Amino acid sequence: MILGLAALLFVLVVSFEWISELEFSLGVFYVFPIIVAATVLNRRSVIVFALVSAFVRGQFIAGLATHEFWLRFAMATLAYSGVGLFVTESTRNRRTALAAYAQIRLEKEMRQRAEDQLKILVESSPAAVLTLNHKAEVLGANRAAHEMLGYAYPGELVGRSMADSVPVLAGALRVATDVPIRTATSSWARRSNGVTFPVAAWFSTYGEGEGRCLAAILVDSSEEVRERERESLRYMLDSSRLLARAVSHEIRNMCSAIRVMTLNLSKKDSLASDADFTALTVLVNGLASIAAFDLDQTKRPEAGWIQLNEVFEQLRIVIEPDWNENEGSVEWRLEVPSPRVYGDPHELLQILLNLSQNSLRATADVEHPLLIVETHTEKGFCVVSVIDNGRGLDDPERLFQPFHPEANGSGLGLFISRTLAKSFGGQLNFVPVEQGCRFDLVLLQETKQE
Repeated sequence: MILGLAALLFVLVVSFEWISELEFSLGVFYVFPIIVAATVLNRRSVIVFALVSAFVRGQFIAGLATHEFWLRFAMATLAYSGVGLFVTESTRNRRTALAAYAQIRLEKEMRQRAEDQLKILVESSPAAVLTLNHKAEVLGANRAAHEMLGYAYPGELVGRSMADSVPVLAGALRVATDVPIRTATSSWARRSNGVTFPVAAWFSTYGEGEGRCLAAILVDSSEEVRERERESLRYMLDSSRLLARAVSHEIRNMCSAIRVMTLNLSKKDSLASDADFTALTVLVNGLASIAAFDLDQTKRPEAGWIQLNEVFEQLRIVIEPDWNENEGSVEWRLEVPSPRVYGDPHELLQILLNLSQNSLRATADVEHPLLIVETHTEKGFCVVSVIDNGRGLDDPERLFQPFHPEANGSGLGLFISRTLAKSFGGQLNFVPVEQGCRFDLVLLQETKQE
């Protein structure tokens, strides 16, 4: 459109000169189409247009000698080209300035949008977000930080020192180092009313000297700590119950043997009326009654149908670092999709963790330790096999017996693991293999209802 307008102006000037047959040149008017065209043309095109305009202009000046014609042509070309190039550069600079301004405005809008989104994210976050200066004084804090530390919102935390409220953050700022600190930790914090509570903290430092600051994210981990302690207590009680059951089993066996001996001795007339022998018989019977107390539970109230891969994901996180440290590896040969089995996820994890730790000890002298965890379905059951390439077992017959002298420690690990498996309808079996050791954990598998 602009080039069309320039062409129209050029034709009008040429037509006017041709029709009017003036005695003087209208050369100055050729500048206008050049100015219009220069707003869209590049440098080369502007020079070509100037050459054409200067040549056409010379055709309407009569009585010029040849050298005078070319001199006027050169001067007109320089004039037209100069004007055109000036307009071209001015237009280009203007476009560049407008583009830069548009870019700056776009970046400003995007920055403002990002700041707004970040502010919304921080303010709506359930985690406490804090920024501190080099004196551990609060520069900024979101709503969750005020609520967590027991302050009214908004702004009451700003300017307060966190040295007493969150000592770990103040301690990080006191560390004499110019290297930024980026870490996560578990610590304790104190609310405004003096109540302490556990927190998980992620923080990083930035800046130097008096400009050193710290940004932190805090999460109240009270519920997680309570849940972990409840779970640990439950597992300790379960283990104690199983230990008591093992001891009771051994006492019951000894009492049975002693009872047989007392029955045989009671047939002798010399002991039948002996008061000490009668008292011994009563004590043995009483001890047998105590040992016969049923400590078993056939079903765990926490057991239910669970997704097996969730247990494996937790197991992977726990055991792989230990195997990597021993320059070993863990292979996972799991069925897809993962089956649903009946059990307690915490107790299943404890069983598999115990088997893994046993395998880790058994492969301590192996050049390339290997643990294989695989699953397969077998007649409505899901079988989890734990296989290692260790030294194997010398006496597999006594594997699940508690307190046998060849065991590492008390010998209760496998006994407790098998009892836990039985508590929710499963079974833990040793499977002989040519090399290494293999245990199969057999679990009830959920069947699809037709």
